[in-house]
Amino acid sequence: MVKPMSPNGSDIWVLCDFDGTTSVHDVQNMLLDHFIGENWRVEVKAALAQGKKSSEYMPRIYKDWPATKEEMIRVIDEKADIAPYFPEFVEYCYDKGYHLEIVSDGLDIYINHLLAKYKLDFIPFTSNRLIFTDGNAEIESPFRSDFCGLCGNCKKQRVMAARKANAKCVVYLGDGISDECPAAISDIVFAKGGLLAYCQRHELPAIPFVDFSDVLEALPQALEEHLLSVKR
Repeated sequence: MVKPMSPNGSDIWVLCDFDGTTSVHDVQNMLLDHFIGENWRVEVKAALAQGKKSSEYMPRIYKDWPATKEEMIRVIDEKADIAPYFPEFVEYCYDKGYHLEIVSDGLDIYINHLLAKYKLDFIPFTSNRLIFTDGNAEIESPFRSDFCGLCGNCKKQRVMAARKANAKCVVYLGDGISDECPAAISDIVFAKGGLLAYCQRHELPAIPFVDFSDVLEALPQALEEHLLSVKR
């Protein structure tokens, strides 16, 4: 499937997390476990307990990264995959003329690879970048916000971009901590995992989903109801 990108001026913006949402499992967590073991989880837990997020712990975790790009790609091919019905969801969004993009606090290396593998690399995305230089790896976070800076990639900024583009509806899909801020200011939220629990704790409206077949089933009615409420 090769389609032109939906224009940023579309009335409907669909913003979709990658790890555990677009992908079957959290690819970044899988890569960390595979190449450096599970001790990194202790550091992440400690940072979160102090109110810090990925921009604090990710540079430290990748400081002495032991794997080459080629080694990472091999593991991605062996252990990572796109979520069921995601290609059909992409087809639906593009046929409807919605602006679809991926917003990830993960890494470009596996997002680029998996999207290309499924011929979906026309989908725009923002993420952190893993830069390889002279055998060393370094994290770059070009989409970190100036007003907060907690996450390596501020997904809230993309919701704000949709508002600036006069979108009539912002649909957000996610499952984790970095999805909490954007979900709180989106019009329609599809949530699972940690994000669903967060929405329930804070009494934020959210539609539970398991995979994109659930989203394909529920989105048309959710959009219709939202757009009708906007007209009133």
